[in-house]
Amino acid sequence: MFLLDECKGITNFMVKQMVYIIDDNASVRHALDRLIRSADMEPISCSSVDEFLKLNLQTNDSCVVADVLVPGTSTFRLPELLAERQLNIPVIYITASDTDETRNQAKFSGGSAYFRKPVDDQALLDAISWLSTNHTGSYHQRVL
Repeated sequence: MFLLDECKGITNFMVKQMVYIIDDNASVRHALDRLIRSADMEPISCSSVDEFLKLNLQTNDSCVVADVLVPGTSTFRLPELLAERQLNIPVIYITASDTDETRNQAKFSGGSAYFRKPVDDQALLDAISWLSTNHTGSYHQRVL
């Protein structure tokens, strides 16, 4: 989304941070959507990786928040699939099924952060903000 500031006769464009949400649970998508909007970021919600990959993706100031268990293509393939498309978008994994195996899969898939549900709202927003603007490395919270 572009915001136009014409009050002073100057045209300034500001791009909001884009947050792609992938979760098959509609109530979780809705809650994350509200949280992201409350932080003045722009959410786009999808129920699957396949639906997400059909979007015209913004790579600047963006990231993905993905549940680890969704139907269809595994979210653990996201970093690889994005790299194949030459898209540098960090992936934050969220899960209600926190296990050593899940954490390892998230880490070795190239994920940038990992949170257990229910997610600490402020910690997630901090990770999104940091990763959206830095695009390198991992954000450490209860992270990878």
